[in-house]
Amino acid sequence: MKIFANYNKQFDVLMVKFKDKEINSIKKDNNIVLLYNEDNLVGANIFSPVLNKNSDFKLEDEKLYDYVKATLKNHIEMDKMDSQFVISLVEDCKPIEGTHLSLCQVNDGSQVIQVVCGAKNVKKGLITCLATVGSFLPNGMQILKGSLKGYDSFGMLCSAKELGIIDEKYNNAGIIELTNDKSLIGKTIWSIL
Repeated sequence: MKIFANYNKQFDVLMVKFKDKEINSIKKDNNIVLLYNEDNLVGANIFSPVLNKNSDFKLEDEKLYDYVKATLKNHIEMDKMDSQFVISLVEDCKPIEGTHLSLCQVNDGSQVIQVVCGAKNVKKGLITCLATVGSFLPNGMQILKGSLKGYDSFGMLCSAKELGIIDEKYNNAGIIELTNDKSLIGKTIWSIL
């Protein structure tokens, strides 16, 4: 399962989202407000004094995931959080005729998937960051399977800005360019940044 979590200090609430769907009903359970789309749980607001002391949680922080899992254990099954931002290798990259887009074959360490990318700096052999299908960017936008110019795309290659990374080392106009260490492929981007 992939989650987006944002702590709002003003209201002392951890806002958790599982799916980017409209909320049309809620249920309250002690310090939790469960958010539903029809009968599907799509998120929760967790109010807790514990959070105020730990508001430095990061999006893929194991402590955050464990806290959400324990708090919502009676409401949803959360086996393991899938990595949302994976260090990946662009194995092949071909321009899509008549566009600024490229059709890429991207190895995420467990499989090769197709991604349509519009970055100028994408190229074969580049090690970069892949937001997998279902991932939430730091701004809360969810990455879904898409289609561009007739080509299916199963994720998004990310820039430092899209990941919320403020570091001059990665601050170029295109997707993030990482070290050429292929042993990192398949690991979460947060393991090296």
